[in-house]
Amino acid sequence: MDIMLTEKEIILRLVLAVILGGMIGLERERLYVSVRTYSAGFRTHILVCVGSALAMVVSEGLHFQYKGDAARVAAQVVSGIGFLGAGAILREGPLVRGLTTAASLWVVACVGLAAGGGFYLAATLGTVLVLFALVILGAIEDYVRKRRHQDVLNIVVGNAPEDIQRVGAFLDEVGLAVKNIEVQKMAEGDRQLLEVTIQFRPNVNRVLVLNQLASLPGVYRVEHRHS
Repeated sequence: MDIMLTEKEIILRLVLAVILGGMIGLERERLYVSVRTYSAGFRTHILVCVGSALAMVVSEGLHFQYKGDAARVAAQVVSGIGFLGAGAILREGPLVRGLTTAASLWVVACVGLAAGGGFYLAATLGTVLVLFALVILGAIEDYVRKRRHQDVLNIVVGNAPEDIQRVGAFLDEVGLAVKNIEVQKMAEGDRQLLEVTIQFRPNVNRVLVLNQLASLPGVYRVEHRHS
């Protein structure tokens, strides 16, 4: 026999949606504060989660009252959240940003549906898995990307052999991994160009290293670019 939701159950489901949506939103808020941009963060995730939970509660209430389809209202949340997720995606030239945030909005809507439907374990476990993917796996992904990332230094030095040796000794001293080095003669007869492919360690201050490199005797110019 169908039993109408009590006020206590409704409050519990909506409060749980606030907590779980807020936990995921805090992680997104931390990201956007660190890069000084504004997008879907703490409040947005709470609103999406609570809205989804409320839709599920209302849908269930309508089912008890009018014997209709309990999934009809809630089903629109999954498709409708796509419009909000699209607003979190930004294109900057060839780069596309915000896909992870758009995905987190979609999954937080699903968490809200689970909380609103009374599936407390599923909603809580889903949130834990989402945070694991965003925080732990995100840190691993960043580490792997930094390990694969390489930089190219174009260094203009004098023709003297000790000028090249001095640059090589400095790069070795600061612990930069040299992947490749090419030497080219320049139009100026007393200078040559070193194209050095290196890999910075995560804890190395790039600006400081480049300034020190440019101040070495025999070094005329240092240019840095990503490979």
